[in-house]
Amino acid sequence: MSIKSGLTTTENPLYLPKQTIAFFDRDRCLIGCHADFQIFLGLPDRFVQGGTGLDQILKYCLGEETAEIKGEIKGENRISGLEQCQELFSKQQPVVILLQTKKMVQLTMADLSGGGLSLVVTDATPYCAGGLETIAAKLKVVVESISQGISLFDHNLDLVLWNERFCEVMEFPPEQLRPGIALSELFRFNAERGEYGAGDVELLVADRMELAARFKSHRFIRKLRDGRVIEISGHPVSDGFVTTYTDITEQHKSAAALAEANRQLEQRVSLRTRELEQELDNRIKTEQRLLQTMEQEQLANRAKTEFLANMSHELRTPLNCIIGFSELLKKQIFGPLGQERYVEYCTDIHSAGVHLLEVLNDVLDVSKLEAGEIELREASFDLQEITRASIQIVAARAESSDLNISTHFPPDLPFLFADPRRVKQVLINLLSNAVKFTPEGGKIMVSASISLQNGLFLSVRDTGIGIGVKDLKRVMEPFVQVGDSLTRKQEGTGLGLHIVGNLMEMHGGTIELESEPGQGTTVTLSFPKERLRFDPLNKLQKTDPAEEQPQGDRLLH
Repeated sequence: MSIKSGLTTTENPLYLPKQTIAFFDRDRCLIGCHADFQIFLGLPDRFVQGGTGLDQILKYCLGEETAEIKGEIKGENRISGLEQCQELFSKQQPVVILLQTKKMVQLTMADLSGGGLSLVVTDATPYCAGGLETIAAKLKVVVESISQGISLFDHNLDLVLWNERFCEVMEFPPEQLRPGIALSELFRFNAERGEYGAGDVELLVADRMELAARFKSHRFIRKLRDGRVIEISGHPVSDGFVTTYTDITEQHKSAAALAEANRQLEQRVSLRTRELEQELDNRIKTEQRLLQTMEQEQLANRAKTEFLANMSHELRTPLNCIIGFSELLKKQIFGPLGQERYVEYCTDIHSAGVHLLEVLNDVLDVSKLEAGEIELREASFDLQEITRASIQIVAARAESSDLNISTHFPPDLPFLFADPRRVKQVLINLLSNAVKFTPEGGKIMVSASISLQNGLFLSVRDTGIGIGVKDLKRVMEPFVQVGDSLTRKQEGTGLGLHIVGNLMEMHGGTIELESEPGQGTTVTLSFPKERLRFDPLNKLQKTDPAEEQPQGDRLLH
């Protein structure tokens, strides 16, 4: 007795006109059946009486003690028993049973809407006649057109069907293959020619036959003696086993090449990763050293600033004494000195003291700017008055060099909102610089202009010696002086323009230099438009320039 899950043919879809049906209640007990139901299944009269259980009918049809169930449930091939038949029904699969009368019937079970179930019995004998051999003959033409090698063995593991590609892939001689040859003979042929490696031939054959007899799906890769790689995949079918053989040598080589490429790529990535980690580590160490250096520089600058701030009083006090007493002696306030040379010496002492104080003031200003200790005291003021006051301070030196200083301001010039003392310091530095580097008979002009979009521009232009292009970028740096130390006639610290630039930056403004050797220099200060004040009432807030005069009239050197 045999049973199959479902039924198919190699031609048209299955159509079975000879059918009968029976109905069962919720308890799977017979309610009624078609007249042919008993004849189809060959049932005794007692099995078609009302109340007969469905399981009793199936056990009789299966011949429980001798039945062989053929199907495929959860990968198993050889099964038996009523429970396996019920499992097929639970999956709503039809079951084909070979009765003891050699008739093949298909059982199809379905649930009824009101409860219970129906069992349809179909005569399948005409469509299964000839068995696996008949099916194999019909499939012969088909399998020969397949590029893979194919072999079909029956339930006894005897060869039923194969194609030429199977012979080519497995290198079997044509005379070796014939219908009905046992699979063990093919295993033995391979073992004897060394396909399975060294070992006892019979043991090698027995191991492979044990695996084949399980009728389980399998897939593995085999490398043949000639280096070719074959993929072998087997699957159980009704009453047999089918195996496919695929030559994957090229794919295997490609996969191996890809694996090698991936391995090399991983090595390169790993190497590059280590290099990047080392670079990152070096960069971190470098940054740490830079931070340490910056901290040391900051400590040094702080120490310098603190030193200069502490020394301010100690240096300025004796200098002011020297300047004051030398001025008394120079003017002979308390009577003549007796010798004209003493007057000349007093004048030299006074000039040296003033110069030294100016140098000291510049150095202290730079120190305060770097330390951020200068605060702006902003107010609205008249820029023309600040300019006139600044010109007055350098007027004596300008007259001694026969220099002409002129101004040009628009009549509607608004007030400027800034620190008047610091703006005056900027102007004095620029004017002093112009006087210092302009030859006798030269000209100096101070002019202003406004732009509602860009703000206020204040320019100091001279006809002096000028600055070379390569030096323009350096004159704003601290302690930088243009020219050779042996040919430069004017003394100074080189801090003036640096101080001017920092003060303009504190006001949100900029400084721009234009110069050409022998043609003079123009310095333009730019104040942002937010610092313009057009309200005439601001005149009441203007600051007396005399009160905001920088200490010591610090000049640019």
